[in-house]
Amino acid sequence: MELRQYVYLIWRWLWLIILGALLAGVAAYYFNSTQAPVYRATSKLLVIEGNNGVDNAYNSLLTSEQLAQFYAERLKNYEVLDEAARNLNLNARPEDMVKQVQVQLVNNTQLINLSVEDTNPAVARDLANEIPTVFAERNNLQQLERYASLKASLEEELQTLRVSLQTAESDLEVILQKAVLNQADIDQQTDNIQKLREAYYRLLTDQENTSAAEVQSIAAELATAESALDAELQKNVSNQADIDRQNDTILRLRENYSRLLANYEDVRVAEVRSLNNLVIDESARLPETPIRPRVLTNTILATVVGGMLALGLVFLVEYMDDTLKDPKEIELSTGLTTLGSLQKTKVGKPVDALVVAMEPRSPAAEAYRQIRTNIQFISVDREVRTLLITSANIGEGKTTVSINLATALAQSGKRVFLVDTDMRRPMLHKMLEVDGSRGLCNMIIRGREDMQYVKGTLIPNLYVLPAGRLPPNPAELLGSERMKDVFAWLKEQADYVIFDSPPVLAVTDAVVLSRLVDTSIFVASAGHTRYPAFVTAVAQIQALDSPIAGVILNKVNSNGRFGYAYHYYYRANYQPVNERNGRKSWKERLQTFNAGLLQLFH
Repeated sequence: MELRQYVYLIWRWLWLIILGALLAGVAAYYFNSTQAPVYRATSKLLVIEGNNGVDNAYNSLLTSEQLAQFYAERLKNYEVLDEAARNLNLNARPEDMVKQVQVQLVNNTQLINLSVEDTNPAVARDLANEIPTVFAERNNLQQLERYASLKASLEEELQTLRVSLQTAESDLEVILQKAVLNQADIDQQTDNIQKLREAYYRLLTDQENTSAAEVQSIAAELATAESALDAELQKNVSNQADIDRQNDTILRLRENYSRLLANYEDVRVAEVRSLNNLVIDESARLPETPIRPRVLTNTILATVVGGMLALGLVFLVEYMDDTLKDPKEIELSTGLTTLGSLQKTKVGKPVDALVVAMEPRSPAAEAYRQIRTNIQFISVDREVRTLLITSANIGEGKTTVSINLATALAQSGKRVFLVDTDMRRPMLHKMLEVDGSRGLCNMIIRGREDMQYVKGTLIPNLYVLPAGRLPPNPAELLGSERMKDVFAWLKEQADYVIFDSPPVLAVTDAVVLSRLVDTSIFVASAGHTRYPAFVTAVAQIQALDSPIAGVILNKVNSNGRFGYAYHYYYRANYQPVNERNGRKSWKERLQTFNAGLLQLFH
């Protein structure tokens, strides 16, 4: 198929393409207009990776990407969605919410886009911000459980050491209090000894006024005081030893406590450093415009798709259509020439079919005259006087073609006999309104050729031989020797003898008659006659080496197709102008424009 054929095909089915596009567009517009608008809010999340002690940049990047993918899957966890809905007092099920949430990784980054769709823009925004918050809290709790047992054990040991240290410090306070009391007794005893010594030395100095008994008494008191001081000093030494020992104990406990506390802090630091977290890097904002339905975009897209589907349907129908339409295809498939094309006309009564006689200036009459000219130049070597008009199937208009072709030949001044050889469904006598009670069948059976069986018509030079009485064996009669005699007699009586025969595929009558005539002409209905049937009918005639002049393509649509555009162009531009100041109507102008386009495509 050539480019111009594609263009014409689109032009011919443009109404269907436009209709399909309009229907799809209207349906899409109605559907999208009735849908509730859906809003989308998006929050940008940042994945914070814990420091696991690996300094390799590639491993760190790989771990970050894997962690981001892991979090992207877990963000749509049912428990997370359910808790987020409860926090926002939303009456929504996680099964439905998971369809509203979309998580997308930002390539080569640690960022995640969390989008939430909802018919309420505020709900979409709140969910986009609440879901990562709930997820981060749950994620932190899950990760903290890894260090919970170790921290609990260290806290228990720290508490035990704290109690022991408090006990040791309390005991040291008691010992120190005892030492303080002992020191007070020592100081008091020292002062008392000092006083006794001063009194003793004073008595020794003043011997004249002092008796020996007084000196001995003071010396005894001094000895007793010194003995008591020695006892207190011994207690002081013992208290100091207890203090030193208790200080050592407290120091050891404090060292152990400091070491455990340092270990506890190391665990806490390791916990914090290894903690992976998810934070909101950019909070979702309140969406102002809905993301769908995009009424205009969807309508335009549906219109285009509808037009394309209609165009595809057109090409599919054209591909599946195996009927005769193009003269070039007929010539390629059968080798037969198209003698002419005839437009489809409305026939309400028999006289409407006589276009050559009733409308001699019409385009249809001109088409028959063109076919007449082509027939007259069929053969250069021999004269063609007997013609068989047939078709592959019934209803293709061969009888109408026979009458009008015979009329065109008669109008050229030739004597024409039109013979109805269809002895099953004869139609010539009805259409030409002549007596059909006697005719060809009677002539064959009686064995006498007589002009009384031939009927004159209102058309000059045109005579009709009806089928006559309907016999039970038409094929045997047409193939008999008597038919040959009748055929020879008819040929002597007229310049042209045209035989209107039954369809080839219906009965064998046409095949039998094809051996007698000079040539056969097939009538094919455009867009109705199928290629397989037509090729089979042509093959049956060609199998007997009977000549076939060509094909007359009948019932062509007025808008034409490929080679028929010329004929339509003639009809639209060369028909007589109406007596309205020489101006054409709007319909005629439209036909002229359409014909010009068809001519351009051709």
